[in-house]
Amino acid sequence: MTTEEIIKMAFELGNAIAQSKEVDALREMQVKLSEDSAAYGLIMRYQEAQTQMENKLQDGMNVTQQEEENIEVIEQEINKNPLIQELISVQEKFDNLMQGVYFALNQAISGGDTCSSGCDSCGGGCGVM
Repeated sequence: MTTEEIIKMAFELGNAIAQSKEVDALREMQVKLSEDSAAYGLIMRYQEAQTQMENKLQDGMNVTQQEEENIEVIEQEINKNPLIQELISVQEKFDNLMQGVYFALNQAISGGDTCSSGCDSCGGGCGVM
């Protein structure tokens, strides 16, 4: 098989993934999130606080208790927000799809067992048996 044929098949796989219910649901949630200023703002606050904390740690600085508490408060707000929780659920389903695809590719390349032996080895995220 030529490189061009492999790349063509990769595009076909990408197109199939793009047409999946997981991608559709993720896109819908991203639109809903962008329309909900409270949920979107909460995610942005969390990401900013996380980035600041990570930067301090990388620079060898200590994170204050107040900064840790701020992150915890934001996490609690995120856990209470139904839209964000729905987004997390949808994202997990998409991640499971991608893990299943990666697992299948890896098994095909390495010549390992296929899913016919059961899903114990991968956790069953791909939904194929």
